[in-house]
Amino acid sequence: MLLQALTDYAHRYLAEELKDAAWTMKRVHWQIKISLQGDFLGVVDRTAVAATVERKNQDFLLMSIARSPVNRSNGEHPLLGTDEISYVLGVGPWTGNKFVDRSRAQKHHAAFVNLVGRAALDTGEPALASCARFYAKLEEVEKARDAARKARAGALVAFDIDGPLVERESVREYWRKLYSDVLAARTDGVRGECMVSGKSGPIASPHPRIQGLSNLGGQASGVALVSFEHEAFCSYGWRQNQNCPVSPDRAFAYVLALNDLLKHENGRRKDIAGHAFLYWLTNTSKLDLLGLLDGADPKEVRALLSYDPRKDCDPNRFCMVAVSGNGGRMRLNYWVEIGLSEVKSNLQDWFSQLRLEYPKLGRYEPRPVQLWQLLRALDRNGEPDHPVVLALLRRSIEGLPLGYAVLSQALRQLRRFATGDPKATSADKKAYPMSLGRLRASLGLIRLCMNDLLRQKGEVPCISEGLNQACTLPAYVWGRLMAEYEYLQLVSSTIEYSSSIVNRYFALASDHPALAFPKIEILAQRHLRILHRNSRTTAELMDVRLQNLRRLLTFLDSTASSGVLSLEEQGFFALGYYHQKARWRTEEPRERRDKAAGSVFRDEPRHQEFR
Repeated sequence: MLLQALTDYAHRYLAEELKDAAWTMKRVHWQIKISLQGDFLGVVDRTAVAATVERKNQDFLLMSIARSPVNRSNGEHPLLGTDEISYVLGVGPWTGNKFVDRSRAQKHHAAFVNLVGRAALDTGEPALASCARFYAKLEEVEKARDAARKARAGALVAFDIDGPLVERESVREYWRKLYSDVLAARTDGVRGECMVSGKSGPIASPHPRIQGLSNLGGQASGVALVSFEHEAFCSYGWRQNQNCPVSPDRAFAYVLALNDLLKHENGRRKDIAGHAFLYWLTNTSKLDLLGLLDGADPKEVRALLSYDPRKDCDPNRFCMVAVSGNGGRMRLNYWVEIGLSEVKSNLQDWFSQLRLEYPKLGRYEPRPVQLWQLLRALDRNGEPDHPVVLALLRRSIEGLPLGYAVLSQALRQLRRFATGDPKATSADKKAYPMSLGRLRASLGLIRLCMNDLLRQKGEVPCISEGLNQACTLPAYVWGRLMAEYEYLQLVSSTIEYSSSIVNRYFALASDHPALAFPKIEILAQRHLRILHRNSRTTAELMDVRLQNLRRLLTFLDSTASSGVLSLEEQGFFALGYYHQKARWRTEEPRERRDKAAGSVFRDEPRHQEFR
């Protein structure tokens, strides 16, 4: 259950904040220093101080501030000691010019001054009395407004009277009591059984707001995961969140957990395809699984590939939820809780199936395929639809097989690479679109899809990382032949063509080989004659290689080649093309190949990554 997992997260990782729910930590940008007599002493721009202490030192700005027990988007709800500048100083340069904005700022300021006065009388705290005297001296308040004129709207401002006001225990205790009284009043005396803890007691209504989804469709004031606005969502006469009974402490815990997970700086959130993927482990661990998918660190992947669940059974559990905003509500799109050992085994299979034969650069292995490369292999901008992204993540985390939808999209994008994307950037047009570095992610994904489809049919996954010369599938042989024709053009040409055989015929050949290869054969005979004049030995070698593949096709039942290739056959064609190309790139020394080809490989660096 999601709410239970979130409350467990809060108790494990945010125990200190749960102990004192009335207070939280936020970045405070300004401090107003006043004397015990209430005289203004100056302001401190804490942002500028943080910049001098250490560049972008955000931790320096953190300060304890009061937590609001209500949603502050409507009405006047001041916080004690530290609040937004419109509450602390009222109307100023940070206020808009509209009458509504200035009127709202005046009301906020009056409510803040009233709260400070009441707190000073109830607690007898000298520092609060100093703040009350400060507000009684209008000329001192004007000095503070002028000194803080560079502050922006919404900036947090704290009082400092020989130290931060909010650090005095009497101030903190006063706010705790006020906070608990307001929460108790909001329950309306309704009691029930909490669906998270199973205990009977007060029921929270409504739940606190969740922050951090304004860039994904949510309101800046916050969103709600549990909410009941219309009568159609209510039953048995219950109102609002009584239809989902959760105790106030559990409601606060799960909201606290979501707010923490939604913070980018905490490293447990990744935004992909308009959704925020939040992930964590039930027990403390340094392992970052989505970071491993996205970054594919070679050392971590190597360790993962050698993982044996029988020897190292990890009891930890992995949780992930995909959320987005929809106005004032949080939209939940995916949720999973799974054993970490199972996740490691699934990731092990994920990286194994994505591997393809690739030329080494000395003793260095090519970097494992990263998640962003797969996204680019499915969409030119690296932003495929959310169901496709979710399918990839579920394949890597849960081991759920991919289907025809992902295979079709990968093949369609591959054909765009071959023919040339009219919307490509100048850098993309300059680089060879069908280089091995650019194909590795696309074909690795195609291999993964094909083996998954074989598994779903009850067959053993048989598509290898490298060239399989024993494979007699016509589509696979057609793909190998396409790679040989491309190589023939490269070694026979001393000039650079505006378009290659692959650019002109790959898309057609991968779909209708019977239509494409007769045209390609005519061009191949021309290239053979040119190569025969330049290098007779190389021409005879190439002719033998082509004849062997043609002879193999004549002995096969090539019914698929006479019509349209199926989706799986198109996958075999693409893999045959890549495997054959990778084999001659691996076997032949680069220096000899470059010399024979007249350096036509200058646009295809040995380890050019798909970016």
